[in-house]
Amino acid sequence: MQDELQKANDTVEFLQREVNKYSFGGVIGKSKIIQQKIEMSKQVARTNASILIVGESGTGKEVFARAIHDYSGAKGYFVPVNCSAIPAELFESEFFGYEEGAFTGAKKGGKMGLFELSNDGTIFLDEIGDLPLFMQAKLLRVLQNKEIKKVGGEKNIKLNLRVISATNKNLQEMVEKGEFREDLYYRINVIEIKLPPLRDRKEDIILLFKYFLKNICKENKRQVPKIDSEVADMLIKYDWYGNARELKNTVEHIVALNRDDVITSDLIPRHIRHKVSSENGIEKIYTTDLGLNESVEKFEISLIKKALEISNGNKLKAANLLNIPRTTLHSKINRYNI
Repeated sequence: MQDELQKANDTVEFLQREVNKYSFGGVIGKSKIIQQKIEMSKQVARTNASILIVGESGTGKEVFARAIHDYSGAKGYFVPVNCSAIPAELFESEFFGYEEGAFTGAKKGGKMGLFELSNDGTIFLDEIGDLPLFMQAKLLRVLQNKEIKKVGGEKNIKLNLRVISATNKNLQEMVEKGEFREDLYYRINVIEIKLPPLRDRKEDIILLFKYFLKNICKENKRQVPKIDSEVADMLIKYDWYGNARELKNTVEHIVALNRDDVITSDLIPRHIRHKVSSENGIEKIYTTDLGLNESVEKFEISLIKKALEISNGNKLKAANLLNIPRTTLHSKINRYNI
């Protein structure tokens, strides 16, 4: 037991060293493309330039923004704001704050707004592309004047803050369509950092998987299991359109179901296994004859073999994976002499 515990501790220490080696705050990655983004972020972090982070959902835009704030050495808070979640009628009171008695229902003593809260720090405007035009105008005025006035207040409050915005939308196209103010676009986009999707940085998948695995096992008081080579191969082949968020959810799924000291392919969510198996089957077909009947047969054979491999020869499990009756599977096995 002591030997096993030592091995587990050694594994955790190794994973931690690997993560620290390729991390920037909470950003994990050793691929050339993500390291370029990290270096760029470090370079601009010490300046006051406004930053726009763009990328698909789940690529880690807020994680990058937090890392930039931490690296900047700013004294104030990092204040994240989901622009799509703030109702239009509450925009001013949320962003600017209000004085006591400013309106019916106002808190006694008033309230500090998000801009004031992030003074001497960073305000992170996530999903900025979802801001209505009238809100964009008010935001632009604040960024230009660097001061605000609370709702119901009379004095101006000077601001000293860094603005980092993020979106998964094409703001340039929105500007051309009149859906986003051009002057605001140039105000928030002094520096643009475009984050790559996970499918474009395949070498980071296993590193991220191990990082999530270590943390989730720690949260659930579980020993960190080993990863079967077939699992690693499947993770790399999958395209991860949900990016790091989907990968983390997959790790949570695996940890919840795993009862052994090794993660095997049957713990991978079914839709991922099917996607990888289907694509592998199609690749084999396309490298040979493209006749319809022959292609369908080769595709079926490929999927059946993969299902039997995943289920360790259990025909009932294989039939369930293929979403066909067991009798149909038996018939096809005999027909194709598998």
